[in-house]
Amino acid sequence: MKRKSLTRLKSELWNKLRPEIDSNVLVKEIKELLQKSLGESARSESVAHNLALYLTQKYAVGHRKAGELPRLIEHYPEDLARFLEGISFKEYQGLLKNLDQLPQRKKKRRVQPKTKAEAVRRRKESRNRYECGRRHYREGLIIKEFGRPPQLNLVDLGSKIPPESPCLDILFSGGSIRMAGDWDSFENLFGEDRHKFPKSLQPRRSGRTKAYDLNAFVECLIHLLANRDGHEPWLPEGPQRQLVLRRIIGRAYRFCPGNADMLVESLRPFLV
Repeated sequence: MKRKSLTRLKSELWNKLRPEIDSNVLVKEIKELLQKSLGESARSESVAHNLALYLTQKYAVGHRKAGELPRLIEHYPEDLARFLEGISFKEYQGLLKNLDQLPQRKKKRRVQPKTKAEAVRRRKESRNRYECGRRHYREGLIIKEFGRPPQLNLVDLGSKIPPESPCLDILFSGGSIRMAGDWDSFENLFGEDRHKFPKSLQPRRSGRTKAYDLNAFVECLIHLLANRDGHEPWLPEGPQRQLVLRRIIGRAYRFCPGNADMLVESLRPFLV
């Protein structure tokens, strides 16, 4: 460990053992005390200033360099620092010895529902709270990035390069993503709740984390395009569907032609 300079060590000892207070800090402390005692008031700052000025004029503030402390800090700073560290270490050891004697927080016992109707209601409320936290990640990135028509300017005229749509790049690169809770999760890509995806998806496991690759994505894509769950169609038939699917395939060709060919074959029933 790098050794501190004597000047820095002395400064730290002064600030730790006998700090001085700035007049502005004193005003702030008085103002906060007034607000806690009397409530928020527009006059608090003015009263705090006047009170700080009155106290500093009426009472002499003892100089912090009076007494034995300045001699210790000035001539024996390293010894004093070691002494303080030893005290801190002893306090830490004492805390460890008495750790089992510290008051333990009692676990709050969960109140069981008294009726079946109450159990159903509480389960529904819990599910709604859980889903509410995940709705933030249901933006529908696929339609947002691949479904907007290209907006070309004079510089872009004659260029066939499509706008950047990076939300699927990790899958096209051989990576995998989570079902929910991330920017590039399945829920955020499709903008749909995970319960609308097929139950047969095979995840890659890393400990307790489940992630899904390109094959799982294609399975979800076909499931939603075919509207197999009978809900409102995710991407209805029409020009926007064709634009999205063809631009997804075009993006895949930039990473791996083999994956792009697989996409073409899998999505053929939905391409016109």
